[in-house]
Amino acid sequence: MSSLEDPVSRGVVRIGPGGSGYDRGSAGFWGSGFFVAPEWVVTCAHVVDKRVGAMEREPGGPVTVTTYDDDRLEGEIARVLTGHDLALVRVPGAGFADCLWLSDRSAATPAEVELYGWAQTSGAYGGEEFLSTTAMATGGRRRNPMWLQNGLVLHGCSGGPVIDARHGSVIGVIKGKGQGDATIGRAESVTALRTLGDQGADSLWTEVLAAHDRHHLRRFEGSGDCWPRLHTRLAAAYGQPHSFTSQSRTQLYGLFADVEPPSGPGQVLHLVNGASRRLLRSPQRMESNDPRTWREGSGLLYDPREGTEAGLAGRDLEQEAVVLYAAMVYATLRASRDTPGAGRLRDWVEKAANALETEVIREESLALLAGDPEPKDERYAERHPAPNPGPDRAGGPVHDDVLVVIEPEVYGTHPWRVQLLDSDGGTTTVRYDEEGVPRSGLEAAVRQGLSEALARADAGQYVAAVDFLLPRALFDEPVDEWRSRLPRADDPPSVHTLPIGRRRVVALRDQLRRRDGVTPEWNRGRRATDRGPLVAVPLCLDVPDAGHSAAAPEGEEAAYARLSVSTAGVTGATLPVYCASTATGRGSRVLTRAFHAGHVAVLFRRTGEDGHDDCAEFYREAARLVHDVPTGDALRERVRVLRNRGADPDQGDRETAWARHLVLIYDPPHRPALPDEPLRAPRS
Repeated sequence: MSSLEDPVSRGVVRIGPGGSGYDRGSAGFWGSGFFVAPEWVVTCAHVVDKRVGAMEREPGGPVTVTTYDDDRLEGEIARVLTGHDLALVRVPGAGFADCLWLSDRSAATPAEVELYGWAQTSGAYGGEEFLSTTAMATGGRRRNPMWLQNGLVLHGCSGGPVIDARHGSVIGVIKGKGQGDATIGRAESVTALRTLGDQGADSLWTEVLAAHDRHHLRRFEGSGDCWPRLHTRLAAAYGQPHSFTSQSRTQLYGLFADVEPPSGPGQVLHLVNGASRRLLRSPQRMESNDPRTWREGSGLLYDPREGTEAGLAGRDLEQEAVVLYAAMVYATLRASRDTPGAGRLRDWVEKAANALETEVIREESLALLAGDPEPKDERYAERHPAPNPGPDRAGGPVHDDVLVVIEPEVYGTHPWRVQLLDSDGGTTTVRYDEEGVPRSGLEAAVRQGLSEALARADAGQYVAAVDFLLPRALFDEPVDEWRSRLPRADDPPSVHTLPIGRRRVVALRDQLRRRDGVTPEWNRGRRATDRGPLVAVPLCLDVPDAGHSAAAPEGEEAAYARLSVSTAGVTGATLPVYCASTATGRGSRVLTRAFHAGHVAVLFRRTGEDGHDDCAEFYREAARLVHDVPTGDALRERVRVLRNRGADPDQGDRETAWARHLVLIYDPPHRPALPDEPLRAPRS
């Protein structure tokens, strides 16, 4: 008998039809589940979908939850996760329940696991028997199934927990057995439950996980046995002691449960990367599975799996990493530092920091509590220099933005990828498609990856920018009107379903430009645009006065010579503007010359050269816009504001009608890693 079987059995339950008669014709036993928090049971969606006559998974539907001691409790389906075979059942009055410990790690496999659940071993009319078996868990990352090898998975165990045997934590939920082979099973990773956290502070997942951590802290503060004490014994038995102990983990997570939750994955990852920057020489990329809570961020800073790479901090510094991270969490609680929960978190960090052996981390953690974000020890700054924030963010906080790379058309399709873009030029690919899709399908294909990347990049008050690295032929694609989430007919309005260009800075980058590499002209243009002031000049000299039908248009070589020289007496940067598309034709040819001359930013309009006669007005208004902004970064935000003012063609601001379909190219060379590797063409 495993040392885990007794404590696990007290939290694993049987799921069956509700007692109201709604499912009178259903079988009395549907499957398994387990208490993850008082009054909250996790199970599989297909388990609670066995109600007779139920055409869909219906929140609020009644179920019966039966404990190991045969106590029958009435519950109701609270939530079913779209895209995952998981469900949450609310069990009012079950505050007494024994709850299992949920893993805080994002990458929990491969791992030796134990599987638990209930099954009818003597037929459909026999009683249920509590079963356990061992297996090896693999997979379960990047929304892929978790595979359970060499373990007996019987009908009825669906919804039961997958327990990491070495660390006594739930890492998955049993889904069922493989076809024709009961020794190969499938499970859902518990990280899938984090998708319940997409509603920010009102998230059901925030509520459930906070109740989970408070429950285990109360049990630990009592005198009886509990999961944190079992974790200590497991660590000793497997010879894997850690400086971030189970006691510290339980206390800290219980305190995290009582403070304001993060705004989203981006805020958590921002602090995790900040802590890793202080402990390492450069920020690290890790498999994050989009942490929605403070505890999940802590789990990224240590990795208690024996025989694998250590976490970001390494075994010796994991306590330092977590304490520094907790201090950063406290420092972000600007609006709620006076609450009792924040005060208790501060007291814990102060006590833990004073016990650290690493002096510089101790001093920085205490400085964060005092409201000073900078380390006091000069030796620390010498040994661990902060990464270069990049010329566009010098002096400000370091955040990620999002880059959408769309390659030129190959055999009718455009390969693409969505990446997180950090200030040092590093990229992390979130989603990609090497074979690509036709142009008409690009927005739909990119949408899920864009949504995931934005959730990671938005942090605190920072709204991530989106850059599109495009072939010239797609410069008239209305990417600023793309949506990262589609609105649903019955849902209230959401900021997440707005066109991305209304809420965010959106700019284009040019694929063709990168053939020449980073030139001295490009670097000079970047520095001038960063410093300002900016002065507008026509991309094509004759167009503002004569339109697109000038008798003697300026030649490309003459345009290159003109755009290479700043206007006499003007310091700063010139910025070309054009009243038509630069995707094809003369506009595209002269744009290439502007890039050769080193220009970083260009304004143009998504409209053909025919059908309009307002080029003089467009140039006049664009020149005023450029004159009124100090730098290229400020211009990006001003363009976003103009998009909003002119969003409604019937009711929009008439003064901004000239800016309808306005496009900004903003392409500084401070990220030479773009793109990292070209995508391969589809195989014939």
